Amino acid sequence: MNTIGYFEIQSSDPKREIIFYETIFGWKFIKEEFVPIEYYRIETHSINGGLLKRLVKVPPTEFGTNAYTCSVLVSDFDKTSY
Repeated sequence: MNTIGYFEIQSSDPKREIIFYETIFGWKFIKEEFVPIEYYRIETHSINGGLLKRLVKVPPTEFGTNAYTCSVLVSDFDKTSY
């Protein structure tokens, strides 16, 4: 356990990113119809994720990281400590 279980990519141009990831990695994208934002489920050959239309502007280069989200699975959250 203790591994990445889900990831999420924000995009200013989801159609462009879908073409890229389908072509390069063979990922499959499924548009979610009943959510209030533009969102696609991503099916990969290992972990799955999501792609969503970026809700805010991309930060300028000098302002720091433009990142994605990933969730880590643990066997028992309540017993996880540091």
